[in-house]
Amino acid sequence: MSASTQRFKRLLDRLFVPLTLGPTLIWIAAIIVYPTLQLFWSSLFFVDPITGQRQFVGLENFRDLLLGDGLLGVLNPEFVNFTWNTIVYVGFSVSISFLLGLGIAILLNKDLAGRGWLRTAVIVPWILPYVMSGLIWRWMFQTQYGAINAVLVRLGLIADRIAFLSDGTLAMMALIIADVWVFTPFIIIILLAGLQNVPEQLYDAAEVDGASRWSRFWNVTYPFLKPSILVALTIRIIFDIRALDLVWVMTQGGPGKETEVWASWLYRTAMVFNTPGEGAALGVVLLAVTFAIVAVLYSVFGGSPYET
Repeated sequence: MSASTQRFKRLLDRLFVPLTLGPTLIWIAAIIVYPTLQLFWSSLFFVDPITGQRQFVGLENFRDLLLGDGLLGVLNPEFVNFTWNTIVYVGFSVSISFLLGLGIAILLNKDLAGRGWLRTAVIVPWILPYVMSGLIWRWMFQTQYGAINAVLVRLGLIADRIAFLSDGTLAMMALIIADVWVFTPFIIIILLAGLQNVPEQLYDAAEVDGASRWSRFWNVTYPFLKPSILVALTIRIIFDIRALDLVWVMTQGGPGKETEVWASWLYRTAMVFNTPGEGAALGVVLLAVTFAIVAVLYSVFGGSPYET
């Protein structure tokens, strides 16, 4: 082999990693790093909603977001209220859909008649666009012509129709029900895939040892299911924190601002009120909270499947 050929091969060896990873890194930088940096940069400016002129204000947008017009140490009431709405919405939606999805996934993992059809049926809500799902559930909860009121009246459970979307508590309940209906199939798919990775012989050994059902689940199923739980909860929480489709279509944050969550507040601030600087500041806070939640989830469920 000639010296020039050897030099060429060494050059290719040195360039192998940059040539293979380079396009991926450029793509990640283009769709993740640059927008994130742009979000941080935009949060440092005030944009006049009328003239469109930009003015550097530093951390002023964050101060307005967290404190509003109040004194130092007094949180912005809107920030507190909308944060609480987000906690309620995300907390109940994720908890209910996870428990429901886990139960259905365990059921579908068994050898049942028509299991293939059942697996296909549970995916249907996940297939529909979120806006369409929101429209369906807004009609379901509609006061005069909604299906839920019609069923309740026909069964004699209520005498007067309930204005679900005109009451803050009931409207939040309606949003949670719609969200659970939409996203539970995703939980089922992820957890069902995880359940199918559990070695069957471990169940047989546990049964021989006389382990109870709960013991078999905690000592056999759960350790192998942890990676799937991590994926399911992480994506599920991220989806709900930035959820805008269902909220905007069903209630637009109403009645009043009883169902206003961070995502709808961000949209209203940046797009409706045309104050992108404050919207970007809220986006930075939302991003930081999301990273914190993912870090907590990884610390809890990120262990090896063989760790109990």
